[in-house]
Amino acid sequence: MEEKNLDLEKELEEEQDLPIDPRLAIQTSYGTIRNLIDAVVELVTNCDDSYKRLEQQGFSVNGEIKIRVRRLKYGKCEKIEVLDFAEGMDKDQLKKALKFAAETSGLEKGKSVRGFFGRGLKEAILALGEGEILTIKDNKLSKALIWKEGNRPKYRPPRESHIPSPEERKKIGITEGNGTLVKIGVTNEKIKCPDCKTLLRQISNHYVLRDINSSQNRKITLDFESPEKGLRQFNLHIIYEMPKGKEIISQTLKLPEFGDEIKLKIFESVEELETPYNNPYARAGLLIKTSGAILDNQLFKFQNEDAGKFFFGEVVWENLIERLRQGESLIDLNRVGIEWQHEICQILQTQIEKVLEPYIERKRDQLTTKPSAIVSEKINKLNRTMCSLLNRLAKEHFTDTPQGPEPGEQIEDLTVKPPYANIEVDKPRHFSVYAPLNILDFHSKDYKVIIESSNKLHIHVLDSEITLRPHSEMPTVYYGTFRIIGKKENEESVITCRLGNYEATANVRVATPGKIGKREKITGPKGGFFQGIEPDLSPNPIQRVRYDEHSKKILICVNFPSVKKYFDEKLNFFKDGSKPMYAELIGEAFCRFIARKDIEYGRITLIPGNEIDAFITAVNFAQKKYLETIHAAVSKREL
Repeated sequence: MEEKNLDLEKELEEEQDLPIDPRLAIQTSYGTIRNLIDAVVELVTNCDDSYKRLEQQGFSVNGEIKIRVRRLKYGKCEKIEVLDFAEGMDKDQLKKALKFAAETSGLEKGKSVRGFFGRGLKEAILALGEGEILTIKDNKLSKALIWKEGNRPKYRPPRESHIPSPEERKKIGITEGNGTLVKIGVTNEKIKCPDCKTLLRQISNHYVLRDINSSQNRKITLDFESPEKGLRQFNLHIIYEMPKGKEIISQTLKLPEFGDEIKLKIFESVEELETPYNNPYARAGLLIKTSGAILDNQLFKFQNEDAGKFFFGEVVWENLIERLRQGESLIDLNRVGIEWQHEICQILQTQIEKVLEPYIERKRDQLTTKPSAIVSEKINKLNRTMCSLLNRLAKEHFTDTPQGPEPGEQIEDLTVKPPYANIEVDKPRHFSVYAPLNILDFHSKDYKVIIESSNKLHIHVLDSEITLRPHSEMPTVYYGTFRIIGKKENEESVITCRLGNYEATANVRVATPGKIGKREKITGPKGGFFQGIEPDLSPNPIQRVRYDEHSKKILICVNFPSVKKYFDEKLNFFKDGSKPMYAELIGEAFCRFIARKDIEYGRITLIPGNEIDAFITAVNFAQKKYLETIHAAVSKREL
């Protein structure tokens, strides 16, 4: 690390602990910077804020932001650098920037910047590894270092500044004027770097950066090095391109009871886009904005619907920044977005859903009527056979899934499902715990439930602490799942779940398989989860097959490039390879469906920041278990 350099040592004060509790500093850093893109977002928005401050003062700026990344074998990231030519910092400003919770963003001064998340430079460095900051202002160069020793964050602030030589300026990359270079050496083994093409797409499409990436006043470039592949690409332009579509809504509405004015602009895409659910790079969704910042990307209750994937736009809430200045807790700092459980945010969500609902209904009708082409009787029989098989496999898969609320049941208190249950010896059983929004403490942000057994000797709780998360089908409810295992027959226990001052119980008995009785099974909707397999005639599909939650059908996108050579628009087969391709597509849709449900029911553990990896793991597990069965069922059919 460069802090050993003797010349640099002369310019820096003695090393110090960062002015914050070390555990809090590390937790804050790891909690907010979970991957390489999070760090890029924070550093780039800091650069943009600095340019904005100059622009607000009437200065002309070049708006350049340079990102440099070096990737090693197996996706390891060696270093990342971000350079701007904006304000720069003097010695005192740099010291202030290194303090946690310091007011450095300009928000307190009424400026249009994105600083209210209270994180950025130092968190990015500590989460990734160790870093150096070199900044020039008024022809004075100031430097600082940040690193960790064990779990203690350390830093060396600048003791003094000096006039940089032309050689120093050239090395930093700021040959004239002001600017800042942040250099981070990545030592965190969990931080991975995607390939160049993927990284470029992720930075370009990340919802937080869209206004910056599409601004004519900014020029953002990526330099990417990957020595093991001999790859060096420079000055790759980062630009966000808005999807093609027509404007369907442009209106201003006022929030009932609060009176905040909301400007709503929504477009309908000519092609299906990716849902923003757990995907910060998806182009579908409504960007929630306030002065100078994009805070969230949402489709609300439509985020899991195929019909919702055709809509994008923005919701401008100017009053939000004033409410933040007044101390209202409208931002979820852990998940970095709007705190949707807050009363005013709930009202905002309801109003937007009301406006969007008719257009979603119309798109549903279009999607379900489009694939109505007549299919040959042999293919019809095959489709019916496969739906029967998939429904049977789904029922078997979800046999031990915890019981949920009955249709129409209202969750008004902390609730455990099932409240009474028999379990087999040495066979874990899942239970669910539900909590309505009105009993959650929105200031704690973690919503942890403690689970205990009254018979700890013979009936064990395998998950003694769980964190509740939003329920995808019940917007006013949070839930979680846990497992119980019995070690001795005929033993009984009371399982107690505690959330703060709230408590709920379930009674459990260990019984032999013959005495268990009928176990809870998810049978799905009437007719099963899978009620048809049809062609999708969309002209520019973004995926080759999809499962539509609304119609309960698998739709094979016959115009997808790798699919259209196997099927006609009626899903009739063209060649010998059509049969295995059909099986592969049906298996893909089924396994993605199983993966989503496994995550929803708590079978797959979600780690914040790694939701996509969890989904991929769940898909792989389902493929390993079911693809062979699906292929065998298709191959034995005579067509």
